[in-house]
Amino acid sequence: MRLPLRLKLSILIISLLTLTVLFVSGFLLRTQQRTLTDEMRKRGLTIAQNLAAGAKTAVLTRDDLGLQLLVRDVARDGDVVYVAVTDSTGKVIAHSDLAQMGRALGRPDGATPLGDAVLVQTFPLADHGDVVDVAVPLVFRQVRVGAAYVGFSQAAIAEAVGRARTRAFVITLAMLALGVGGAVGLAAALARPIVRLMQGTRAVADGDFSVTLPVTSRDELGTLTAAFNDMARSLGEKEMIKRAFSRYVTREVVEEILKDPEQLALTGARREVTVLFCDVRGFTATAELLQPEEVVELLNEFYELMIETTFKYDGTLDKFLGDGVMAVFGAPLYRPDHALMAARAALAMQAGIRELSLRRVRTGKPPVAVGIGVNAGEVIAGTVGTDARMEYTVVGDSVNLAARLEAGAAPGQILVSADTFARLNGAVRGKKLGRFNVKGRDKWIEACELLGLDEW
Repeated sequence: MRLPLRLKLSILIISLLTLTVLFVSGFLLRTQQRTLTDEMRKRGLTIAQNLAAGAKTAVLTRDDLGLQLLVRDVARDGDVVYVAVTDSTGKVIAHSDLAQMGRALGRPDGATPLGDAVLVQTFPLADHGDVVDVAVPLVFRQVRVGAAYVGFSQAAIAEAVGRARTRAFVITLAMLALGVGGAVGLAAALARPIVRLMQGTRAVADGDFSVTLPVTSRDELGTLTAAFNDMARSLGEKEMIKRAFSRYVTREVVEEILKDPEQLALTGARREVTVLFCDVRGFTATAELLQPEEVVELLNEFYELMIETTFKYDGTLDKFLGDGVMAVFGAPLYRPDHALMAARAALAMQAGIRELSLRRVRTGKPPVAVGIGVNAGEVIAGTVGTDARMEYTVVGDSVNLAARLEAGAAPGQILVSADTFARLNGAVRGKKLGRFNVKGRDKWIEACELLGLDEW
């Protein structure tokens, strides 16, 4: 059975309280009983010794009347069960029960015989229960002339203990009633932060990182709650970073990066990547024919297509360039087929632009076309900028060559360097364009045009 924490704490506290009250009550009752018994023994010893002091003279002088008066005076005590005085032979010469006169004093089985010293013992006696028996020898000039016996009933002690037990029971019930209320309240107070933590944990598990729990104490629960708030805040920040980063790379890439951040090259490192540039051809002339809202609509459709296609082929959207984009394949997470993924992304971009252009023409809007340049090679990948503004990007001659290829591409054309085309290993159909002079380079380069995914 699954029990709530509040109920478990209530049961635990009530059980501990009950055991404590019962233990304390039992201890106090036993202590009271022991104290009353000790007091009765002391009182009995005093009475018996006083009786023995007076009875010794009466025994020596054979003053039977005086001896009987002494016995009667002692027997008036309500706790006294019997009083007896015997001679040296053990025969009763004075007794609270006159029928015992002249007989040998009867003692229960197991009673210790009286020696030369005072003897106090307890034994059961019919119709009287446990009796405290005090026996004092009567000695005159080191000669034992008799003995005095006084028996005290422990019924008064039992009654006193019984009354105390009743009071303890009533007090125990009252304390338990108060304890149950206090235990339930305390359990609720202790369980409340834990329940809040459980609810907060569920909220975080459901993706709500804005949850903040109140810190209501300065104990371990308060520290745990504060730690939970810090954890939720940290997870929220991580999720914000993930969402922000997901605008530039696929969410799968983000997940992989966050699993092992050490594999990121954010501090500037040489990497083998493929860079793709895509630019809208004739955008300025087209924009002059459109309303501002239509220009924004065109750019949003273009960017949406570029982002989805880049992410589909595990690329990283490096930056927007007005009416163009720059994408990187193979960074920040390296993959050996980065050139092929970039080529496939370029072909998909051209196909998507053709469909977009057809839709625009059908609605009476100007068509749109793009030119794409792709180049693979070594770059420096990492963060650049200042403390106020930084971004992750790639720089190097390979990046510049990709930009020059894009600038030289005709509308609807995808240009790649010959080295990049060779890396595709025939997986993409294309044709060689021969030597190509690009701005900013002294040497001619071999360029190729990508045509499709079929082998050629």
